[in-house]
This record gives sequence, structure tokens and C-alpha cells, in this order.
Amino acid sequence: MAERRMFAKSIVLSDAFLDMPLSARCLYFTLGMLADDDGFVGSPKSIMRQCGASQDDMSILLQKRSIHGKERNRT
Repeated sequence: MAERRMFAKSIVLSDAFLDMPLSARCLYFTLGMLADDDGFVGSPKSIMRQCGASQDDMSILLQKRSIHGKERNRT
């Protein structure tokens, strides 16, 4: 697992991102930090609990297309 992550300032400083609730923004950063090198997260609900995010926060990120909701094929 990589130890470094980068977030684009053009995204995290955009009005669209900053208009999201703080809890959704926290979830975005936490998912990004804990994702594997391909950007996938194995247990997003566990991560939601870790940072105190709700299902609404996840829905906001999906709706705003800040994250993708597809599962990786693990075969």
C-alpha cells in the first residue's frame, strides 16, 4: 500500500466541493487516503463509521461524481 496520496487543488478548492457538508468532504479525504493504489476501497461502510459520515454523505459524493460507486471485480 502506498504511503503518499495527492489531491487536486482544482477539485478540493472548487465551489462545488466546498458547498458540500464538512462531513462529506471529510469522507472524501478519508476514502482517498485509505484507497488502494488503483483507487478502490474494500470496506467503505467501515470507513464511513471511522470518520462519522452518514449514508447521505456517501450519496452526496456519488451524486456529485466525486467518487465512483462501481465495485472492482476480484476474480
